Amino acid sequence: MYAVPSAALKTRNRQAVTAFLYRNDQATKRVLETELGLSLPTITQNLRALEHDGLARRGTPQDSTGGRKAQTYAFQPRHRAAIGVAIRPAELTICAVDLYGAVIANIRRSLPYTNVNAYYQRLGGIVNGFAADVEKAGSAILGVAFSMQGILSADGSTVSSGTVMDNTGLTLGTVSQSVRYPCIMIHDSDASAMAELWFDPTISDALCLYLERRPGGAVIVNGRLYPGPNQHNGAIEHMTLVPGGRLCYCGQHGCMDAYCSIETLPEEHESILGFFSVLEQGEQQHRRRMEAWMDYVAQVIVNARSVLAVDVIIGGEAAQYLDDDDIAQLRRRVMERSAFGADAFELRKSRCTDNQDIVGAALRFIADYVNAICGTTSPLSAAEPA
Repeated sequence: MYAVPSAALKTRNRQAVTAFLYRNDQATKRVLETELGLSLPTITQNLRALEHDGLARRGTPQDSTGGRKAQTYAFQPRHRAAIGVAIRPAELTICAVDLYGAVIANIRRSLPYTNVNAYYQRLGGIVNGFAADVEKAGSAILGVAFSMQGILSADGSTVSSGTVMDNTGLTLGTVSQSVRYPCIMIHDSDASAMAELWFDPTISDALCLYLERRPGGAVIVNGRLYPGPNQHNGAIEHMTLVPGGRLCYCGQHGCMDAYCSIETLPEEHESILGFFSVLEQGEQQHRRRMEAWMDYVAQVIVNARSVLAVDVIIGGEAAQYLDDDDIAQLRRRVMERSAFGADAFELRKSRCTDNQDIVGAALRFIADYVNAICGTTSPLSAAEPA
């Protein structure tokens, strides 16, 4: 047996103390000593170092049992932050998240999208200004992650298919040309699935179906995002649902997007919120439209599960309007249409976190940093499962 080098041992001890504080609300030196099996001098030395570096702070002393109150120590989640950005046709939405994934700041700016340098320079100025405000509040920025509506290249450097935003061929270098921080791009559905995994690490295998104005999907296998070697896994929006049917924005006919987009529900000149408000009042025409939409969504799930028989997570803007009864009805429709109707599976709503894809994008930077300081691994990387 070889002795652990001193530097490696010190790193391991620091990571152990950091990881314990990260996973627990607070701890005393005695608790750390007992739980980690480290000596009191080692605990004290590491706590001092973590305090100095801003990773830990002194918490509320424990109630006295007759002697001196024991000092507690707590992790500082706002020691670092990461920024997520969603580029949409009419606006930018930007969020900063701390080391627990909590949103600590956000803004929305009107900025009509155009695929020209002037747009990206303006974008960079807004992001830099937002980041500067976050840093003034005490959170150093790890990086900026762009949640993109479009298929990305395998290395994440290029939008290989950008029909929705008309930006096929757009590069990360162009998007981030004026941003002063490390940057990455992530497909918006994959980013939403990252948030699912972060906030619910018990997820093992699942199909995430995001019923947005532009629907999308993501695949989780063995507790990890599985985008596939060409980043096309989960692109369920272009499944042919009705051969020769409605024209899709991709140029094909009958795609899932043309039938399951939440935009297909409202009548002409009616908002999505207005549709669901009228639906709640029992208006029959709206109910029939909703029933037809549910049938299409159920068929999409049946088709997908015939290839990948996993649990299904329903998210996106539409999911915010679906209650437990709607989800139960949707599951019944899936079971009725499935060749394996007795096949048990879970169908549930996503967390439906506000700006979920933006938070999930930012979490890629958070996960890498937390892994480094705690000596752990995270399911948020886009690596292929073993």
